[in-house]
Amino acid sequence: MDESKQAYPAQAEAQEDASRVEARRQREKKKRENLRFVIELVAVVLAALLIRHYVFMLTIVSGSSMEETLHDHQIVAVDRLRYALADPQRGDIVICHYPNDSKNYVKRIVAVAGDRLQIQDGVTFLNGQALQEEYIVYKAYSDFGPYQVPEGCVFVMGDNRANSHDSRAEGALPLDLLEGRVFAVLYPFDQLRLVDGAAQQEGG
Repeated sequence: MDESKQAYPAQAEAQEDASRVEARRQREKKKRENLRFVIELVAVVLAALLIRHYVFMLTIVSGSSMEETLHDHQIVAVDRLRYALADPQRGDIVICHYPNDSKNYVKRIVAVAGDRLQIQDGVTFLNGQALQEEYIVYKAYSDFGPYQVPEGCVFVMGDNRANSHDSRAEGALPLDLLEGRVFAVLYPFDQLRLVDGAAQQEGG
């Protein structure tokens, strides 16, 4: 028998074996790529959750209680590490929630522990001195206080004093109800700016 004819089946078998090996190698490579993608995706999601929970988050302003400083539907950036590293300051604009209410609110810290606060004829007095609150457009209709802020708490109000549900109704807030400090407006883009609430408040 012609030796070349005998070689064809052996050659074909060798090619078939090589094809099977290559196909198996490609399947294993695809599995490794899929596994790597899943691991990277899980890592990214976990990192995002950790950052949002401990470091930084975005919040949409809802309602008019902080006008004219912040407006409905603006997106603000919140520093969640701030109060793990430093005490809250008068004038800070914060994301907070009230006891028995998980909803987030945006308000301004007006008084801290030990401060004595009173509102008369639309003017806020802190420790006997009138605050120069140039950001206030809508003054409070009703008088309030005097009220002394307990230890471990802050007193928050909306800048729209005529239309804000805040510490005047809820009382001073324990520090663990502060989610973080607002430090920037990110959207709409034409309103992009940093927010330095403490620099806006004088007096006290």
